[in-house]
Amino acid sequence: MMRALSLSKGLLIALTILMASCKTVPTGTVVKAPDLLNKNKNFYISIPTAADPQLVEYVIKSNIPDISESDLKEILSRVNRAYAGLNADNKDPKLQLAIDSNIPVKYIPKILNKKNGWEVSEFTGPASQTKYGIFKQSDITLAFPSDKISLMGEDVEGMLGKYDKIHAIPAEESVGVTYEDLDELTYSHITESDSEIRFITNKPETFLLMLTGQKLTLQLNTVRGSFVCDPKNDNQYILDFIFDFKNEKAAKAGKIMLGFAFGLADGDDKDLKATEVKINGIKLSKKQLYDILSL
Repeated sequence: MMRALSLSKGLLIALTILMASCKTVPTGTVVKAPDLLNKNKNFYISIPTAADPQLVEYVIKSNIPDISESDLKEILSRVNRAYAGLNADNKDPKLQLAIDSNIPVKYIPKILNKKNGWEVSEFTGPASQTKYGIFKQSDITLAFPSDKISLMGEDVEGMLGKYDKIHAIPAEESVGVTYEDLDELTYSHITESDSEIRFITNKPETFLLMLTGQKLTLQLNTVRGSFVCDPKNDNQYILDFIFDFKNEKAAKAGKIMLGFAFGLADGDDKDLKATEVKINGIKLSKKQLYDILSL
């Protein structure tokens, strides 16, 4: 009886110590995919899979050209939204991709391995010393720091390093803290909608030249907007634009020039600033967008 009591008391003490130790283990900060994009690009876009599965598929196939159809379908079913940064002037056309996904890290070596032509290496996290796999093939680089984030394209190691630094911060120290490198307007614009493709560029003249084929001399700060698939044409998008001019005078003159360029009046929107002009309903072929994204 005394031995049983002693064992029970010992078990109780062990459980108490274990529970206490579990409570004191800090949980890491949850990292969001768009937090990992760097601010060195001039065009940013977010693509929810629900808005256009075909475009997400195109992006994946462009980065993993030898992927099998079965693996492609499996990955597509696990991708929520792709965030990308690029340069709209084509001087440095490489995409930087951070993807909000649900792909178990243990699943990756089954696809990306030496047998399938991938060079596998490790990256050591600067804050936690965690080992992250990096997968390379030709000019393609991929990494999967967690089951919720996939990284592709340019500066994967830089994104991995930032992921590690953020995740190593105890969650209780991150309350009310943001970690994105992008400016507030860019970040909020590309993250606030799950039903449409969002984009923003701080090099608007170059983007407009690529879009319209015309060199428009406008005093612009940014152009931002959204795409949706045209329900009447599978090969086309319908776009809405907001042009942010440097001042009100430039906005008035720009509104007239944009009317000539696009043949449409600006849409009514009470939320617009005095320096902003909105144009709705621009039609763009999907191929043209792919060309702009260098896909």
